Amino acid sequence: MKVLFAHDHVFLRDELGHYYSYGQFPYEVWQRYLSAFDSVVVASRVRNMRDGAWKEKLNLASGPNVSFVAIQDIRILTKMLYRRAQVARILKNELTCVSALIARLPSEIGTLAIQLAERLGKPWAVEITGCAWDVLWHYGRITGKFYAPFDLLRTKILVRRAPFALYVTKEFLQGRYPCRGRTANCSNVMIPETNSQVLTRRQAAIEAGRLPLRIGLIGSLNAKYKGIETALQALKKARGYLPPYEFRILGDGDARPWQKLTGKIGLSGKTVFCGTLPSGPAVEQWLDQTDIYIQPSFAEGLPRALIEAMGRGCPALGSTAGGIPELLSRDCLHRPGDSDRLAQLLTQAANKKWQLEQARLNFQAARQYTRPVLDQVRQDFWQEFAGAVKSNGIQMNP
Repeated sequence: MKVLFAHDHVFLRDELGHYYSYGQFPYEVWQRYLSAFDSVVVASRVRNMRDGAWKEKLNLASGPNVSFVAIQDIRILTKMLYRRAQVARILKNELTCVSALIARLPSEIGTLAIQLAERLGKPWAVEITGCAWDVLWHYGRITGKFYAPFDLLRTKILVRRAPFALYVTKEFLQGRYPCRGRTANCSNVMIPETNSQVLTRRQAAIEAGRLPLRIGLIGSLNAKYKGIETALQALKKARGYLPPYEFRILGDGDARPWQKLTGKIGLSGKTVFCGTLPSGPAVEQWLDQTDIYIQPSFAEGLPRALIEAMGRGCPALGSTAGGIPELLSRDCLHRPGDSDRLAQLLTQAANKKWQLEQARLNFQAARQYTRPVLDQVRQDFWQEFAGAVKSNGIQMNP
């Protein structure tokens, strides 16, 4: 059986026809679907790679039994108006050639694919990885705020009647987007089984008190909802109370606007834009060199980067957005945009005793998100979906 995967993610294609991802979709991600289906067709946005040198900083997304179909961007209203019909034709053609659809939401491509699948009578399932309202409200444009209520309602309706729904959170997204069908919760993180030596090395580094203190954040520079500005403002306010430090940001996007801001608030000499790294050992090494990880987001599902940091024993701070409170204790949280509170937390986080305690707690909490644990949940869920597709046993919910 063949399944269509629909999402708004941007893949990069080289001159040889190989596809790459900035981090979310290395080829191994498709194995969770290939464990239940024979092949996967990925319908998503695609851009041609202009500089092949970037390949070493990306993840190879293509491989055996996985093919890609390029879909134009329909996330912006003006583009949606004149591209929707063309995109719908492409998705309809692909849906007629597959047995089922898996749509990752929120996404415009995923939403349109579900609507078409229902008209064609194709079985479908959803992965809910974030909140449509939160992302659009904090997107940075006024049009996003106008569109947010519509997309929230539309996503609620779709998820409610989904025959199968997989959530990345344990509670948050389930509360916002309840489903009448078969559900499961499983983070989309992929961290290896934890090794106690990771925590031992982390504790030794904390005891040694290395300087400068490295504060890290992983997130696209183009995503305003990641809270980078909140982090910079907090660091500005905590400047006189912190030991020598370096703020490092790992993620794709244009650094120039942020460089301009750091210069304006006097943090240009303390902020490093690290670009991108392929997932796996390279990111783990970056996290091992990070003393405090922060996730000051305005919108999240269950942040994969935060879980990866916890798996490396990083002491961490975060906002109350999305599922972050499912990962961190209350005294490590601040309201989204509250730079005063984050500044206070950063000042407290410079304490060695606090770092040692949080390293232990976070490392232990990350164990429930390791690949061996989550792979079994994913495999059971997708095999049940595939079995229902094969036996024509999917009941559509009104």
